[in-house]
Amino acid sequence: MKSISLAICCFFSILAYTQDNFKLYYEETDNGFRILADNDEYSPVSAKINFRLENLNSTNGDNKVFLVPARTKKYVITDLNVIDRKKRIKLGYESTYNHGDHNQKKYDADFKYYLPYGKGNTFWLSQGYGGTTSHQNENALDFKMPTGTKIYAARDGIVVDVEESYSKSCTTAECAKFNNFILIYHSDGTFAEYTHIKKNGASVKIGDQIKIGQFIGYSGDVGWATGPHLHFIVFFQRLKDRETLKTKFLTGNGKKAISLTEKEQYTRAY
Repeated sequence: MKSISLAICCFFSILAYTQDNFKLYYEETDNGFRILADNDEYSPVSAKINFRLENLNSTNGDNKVFLVPARTKKYVITDLNVIDRKKRIKLGYESTYNHGDHNQKKYDADFKYYLPYGKGNTFWLSQGYGGTTSHQNENALDFKMPTGTKIYAARDGIVVDVEESYSKSCTTAECAKFNNFILIYHSDGTFAEYTHIKKNGASVKIGDQIKIGQFIGYSGDVGWATGPHLHFIVFFQRLKDRETLKTKFLTGNGKKAISLTEKEQYTRAY
């Protein structure tokens, strides 16, 4: 391998989430450098990379979002080839990354979700899509239920994150940072979050494969909450925010999937 003189090499990284399971790095090649990624997450990760290059050319573009598959090592982002070996080289980049495919648009909008509680139970939907209390401009659902109610997976998937360490609760947005949750990644690229679970209330861990209707934890009254309930959302994860999605649920005996209506009660008899 030929030696390459590197005048400046600066790397700046901006994380959109606080996991340590994703890493960007480089290796020298005969023609310059190769940018690589290790993704230890159980979902794909999107990385927005803004390169700062002098006398280097990126073979896979720059200033764009790159998608890194789940559970991959040494995934090639791009090669940076030297344009003129007689001139100095500068390499730097700024990155932002997060779970999921930032650019995904399509998903299984007709999937029939299970109600996220046990067979034989009936609960009120205290707040629905676009609810006036805290769901403005958000496709989120609140099922009013006592603390300690068993929660069941609304869809198959894999657990990508769990937070169950908090016990603090209050009725203002500042308490959102104390939300306990279970985050599950679905086969169509969407995520579901089951929020406000009780402290130490998860019965699953990161990496667990989940079947629809499987027991996953206990509801609570933790974080930003006005009372005991389960907050449920399905969404696309973008780099710095979420695009929440509307879903349909099997109700009653499970023969028909419908959109849920705020201030109505729903029984799961299947």
